[in-house]
Amino acid sequence: MAISIRTKLGVVLAVGVLAGLSSALLSLLLLAAAVFLIAWGQDPQRTETFFASLPYGAQSSKVFARLSAFLPQ
Repeated sequence: MAISIRTKLGVVLAVGVLAGLSSALLSLLLLAAAVFLIAWGQDPQRTETFFASLPYGAQSSKVFARLSAFLPQ
């Protein structure tokens, strides 16, 4: 099974956070972003559906589209 670019970016981000725990709040935000990228890379449709069911789901769909266009495939 090939690992998607989103999953790779999430893993790199998680390793960076764990390697340089300089600020607790910054580390927490980066770790949350890493978990999101890993989950989105493993199952994009299910992750997008989950975020669409949350409040402000319409805005999250727009963010997913912009982020997906920004990330290399």
